[in-house]
Amino acid sequence: MFIDFADATCSIPTETDLCIVGSGVMGLAIASHLLNHSARQILLVEEGGLEDTNTTSAVAAELQGGDLASAVDNSRARGFGGSSRRWGGQALPFSALDLADRPFLSQRGGWPISWEELNRFYPAADQFLGLTSMPFTTDLWKRQAVTAPFAEGSDLELSISKYSPHAYLASVYQKPITTSKQADCLINAKVASVVLEGDGARAQGVKVRNSHGREATISARVVVLCSGGIENPRILLASQQLDRRGVGNQADLVGRYYQDHVGFFAAELRPLDWARFRHLFASFLPGDQKYVPKIQLAQSLQRSQGLLSVIGNIDVQEGENSPRNCARRIYRKLRHARPISAESGSTFHDLRRLVSSAPDALKLLSAHLLEHRIGLPKKARFFLMANAESEPLHASRITLSDQLDGYGLNRPKVSWLVSDLTLNALKAYGVAVKNTLESATIAEVRLSPYLTDPKANWKERAYSLYHHMGATRMSSSPKEGVVDSYGRVHGIDNLYIAGTSILPSGSSSNPSYTALALAFRTAEHLLRQEPLKITTLNSPFQGPT
Repeated sequence: MFIDFADATCSIPTETDLCIVGSGVMGLAIASHLLNHSARQILLVEEGGLEDTNTTSAVAAELQGGDLASAVDNSRARGFGGSSRRWGGQALPFSALDLADRPFLSQRGGWPISWEELNRFYPAADQFLGLTSMPFTTDLWKRQAVTAPFAEGSDLELSISKYSPHAYLASVYQKPITTSKQADCLINAKVASVVLEGDGARAQGVKVRNSHGREATISARVVVLCSGGIENPRILLASQQLDRRGVGNQADLVGRYYQDHVGFFAAELRPLDWARFRHLFASFLPGDQKYVPKIQLAQSLQRSQGLLSVIGNIDVQEGENSPRNCARRIYRKLRHARPISAESGSTFHDLRRLVSSAPDALKLLSAHLLEHRIGLPKKARFFLMANAESEPLHASRITLSDQLDGYGLNRPKVSWLVSDLTLNALKAYGVAVKNTLESATIAEVRLSPYLTDPKANWKERAYSLYHHMGATRMSSSPKEGVVDSYGRVHGIDNLYIAGTSILPSGSSSNPSYTALALAFRTAEHLLRQEPLKITTLNSPFQGPT
């Protein structure tokens, strides 16, 4: 059931078997898996409430210098469901090279787990998100005239990303939590710190606080921090009961190696062969899921030239009165049961414009119905939006500010540093895209002047993709990171972290899918531990299948 910590008359649990901090993607994944396989009691602790709003966190981070603003204020949603209130549920796995030791990086060593081990847990992430089991390597294009330029040996590779049909997880899991006899969710409760036992080798539980100053300590056999890429390190840094440096920070690594993905409009694309251009870039819609075509730097080129990962997809910019935009506005009006008439103002004009552009609208509709593709409007402008990896840098970090938030807690500072390795990869990507699409006469490619002019400040045009990573990184040794390969904080037996903050490097793929696979690996590990041993249940927790 849900318990509101903001209600002063409401009693709360003071102890539990497993305390999960955060009810977002990672927290719900671990909770659902353990509730399906364990009889132990679980308490989710959530800073926000249940309202279906897109409000940002009440505790915004602040930027302290750095190279780029990491979109920390408006990208963190609080409330049951966490960041699934904002994300699109996009999934694309990391590659073997992403986990490997890459000699050109300042931080060597790669990941403490193998790519094969990581791949064992992607199917669990697929099931949780309601994704099909279709391999990401499936050739949905099935036209050699389109795919030949990206064959083996090319500087570019084709891939697809999948989108969850139920990306907003609160709509799926609120009822199961409400009716579960094993799981409670404490809402409007912010974790102020992790509480350690006397010698610091185990976590006793967490201290929570509400916006009115009410405090409580919740004891737990196991604590898992699933509160996001910025909040996870904030909690460790703020937990100064035994050490002013915080918890797990003996090597001064909590908050360091912070990363985000660099967004960049790399080029404008002008179709030369409309049929092949449309077939290459239009999204697929088989069933109730969306698959988006992606073009990425080939792993062979990354290895040979020492390049970070870059991936891109098309961005369509069309006029306000285009058939698609008119249809969208009409649909939204109909959805709210508002009649269309001459007195309806803009809606009537949208309908008239849609009728006048019937041939173009019919082409878009036929692409959807007959080809199961999202049609591309011929009169639009097309840009290639690149997502680039940023190098894990020791000086790129999250620290605590002297400023206090609405709970009386120190606000986190974010200083995101980006090296020229990102620029080098973006330049190589732009050249590869231009050479490939133009030589195949698919499109003319006009690269951004920020990639061709050596005097241009490319960081002026770069932007954050809201992917906060790396500040509690995974490592095989406490001298190199904060958590081990299972997400357990080095030196503390029963304190774990799940989420993008444990990723040692970020690839260029959306990181939540890989973090989700790792979260299921952590859940499996917890089931093997004595405090959460597997039992047979008659009524398992029912989430999506």
